[in-house]
Amino acid sequence: MRFRPALLVVVTFAGLIVLGIGVLRLQLQTGSQMDESIITSAFTSVSAVCVTGLTIIDLSRDMDFGGQLAVLILIQIGGLGVLTVSNWVLLSLRGRLGVYGTILTANTIGAHPRVSPTVLVRRIIVFTLASEGIGALVLFLRFLSDHPAREAAWLAVFHSVSAFCNAGFSLFSNSLMDYREDLVVNLTVMALIIVGGIGFVAAMDIIEQAAAALKGVRRKLAVHTRVVLGASLLLIATHALLFLVFEWNNTFATESPGGEFVQSFFLSVTSRTAGFNTVDVAHLTNMTLVVVIVLMVIGASPGSTGGGIKTTSMVVAVALVRAHLFNRPEAEVGRRRVPPELVAKALALIVLYGLVVIVGMIALQATEFGELPHQATRGIFLEHLFEVVSALSTVGLSMGLTTRLSDGGLVVLMVLMFVGRVGPLVIAASLIGERPQFDYRLPETDIMIG
Repeated sequence: MRFRPALLVVVTFAGLIVLGIGVLRLQLQTGSQMDESIITSAFTSVSAVCVTGLTIIDLSRDMDFGGQLAVLILIQIGGLGVLTVSNWVLLSLRGRLGVYGTILTANTIGAHPRVSPTVLVRRIIVFTLASEGIGALVLFLRFLSDHPAREAAWLAVFHSVSAFCNAGFSLFSNSLMDYREDLVVNLTVMALIIVGGIGFVAAMDIIEQAAAALKGVRRKLAVHTRVVLGASLLLIATHALLFLVFEWNNTFATESPGGEFVQSFFLSVTSRTAGFNTVDVAHLTNMTLVVVIVLMVIGASPGSTGGGIKTTSMVVAVALVRAHLFNRPEAEVGRRRVPPELVAKALALIVLYGLVVIVGMIALQATEFGELPHQATRGIFLEHLFEVVSALSTVGLSMGLTTRLSDGGLVVLMVLMFVGRVGPLVIAASLIGERPQFDYRLPETDIMIG
């Protein structure tokens, strides 16, 4: 029987979710109405393992320390542990993976690093713990002024891990809204989100270049790294400017001088991957909500803990459009041509993502409203679209709809979170299995486009 790496990843994630359900079922406080249904522990487990952050409970109120610790462990394992193990297995077997295995390896780590699996795992673990440790130390020093030392330490560790893993879970009932004007908390969380969202390959490349520069050795960043950094910075800057304009007379109207700039950048960073919020999402303008949806669709970068179609897919798609507009034979990125197979892969991912969004919207509409006419549910469509995209892109931002959904609606979001975390292409590969490569070409045909 041929080894199916995609199925391995799917089964591993599913197994971790089942384990999380059992643990959380025991940890949830007794006597709560929410504990009467297994849907609570199931939804929390899926959201934690898939590093999404959508929740139907208040972690600070409905869970004791043991439950919160269980959620944190699920976040860490779901965001990095499973990824690390999968990378090790895939790279160890890369000579026997076939087409889908090769695609899966590229999806999970962002590239084909010329390192041994053991070295890769070690680097990922060290980088992760170092980043989370630095973030936790900074947050601890800040929280120490508001909380006792033990509580401040726990809050710092939890939010640092949650931010680096792009999970968006918070031990504050209103996320980080109480710290919306706190520069230290905002900058630290944003830094952790960005570092965790650019991908391990890009992060390692940056570190290696910095080390080479200290030794006086000139070394260029890889094209992949430059694309990831360029796309990420462009998305953050341009959308922060849009948020500043759209919310100037709305949610930012009461901000202290300079606070609106911090909030616009925080919203721009968190909307792509993380799910933390310093403003009430439900109070944002429709223009802002549409832009947030676009950012959630794009998501993080390959090889990271974030979801979405990924920044590189967006760049390749834009490059393809540009090539057609300027009558160039091939898509170009960083003065390099993009191979047709990569262009096809990016387009396939975007199309699959769109199809999943459509199916998810239909399913959510069916579970919540059935056959009710549009006029009877006016204004809800945008909320449903926002929630579907947030779940599929494993972002975790919510307009407050999640807590009002039926059990059927929650199941729809759980499926979307799982598909978004594992990846539509990986899900498809696990279902279809390995297919032999065709060594022939069919005759061409003409089809009118546009």
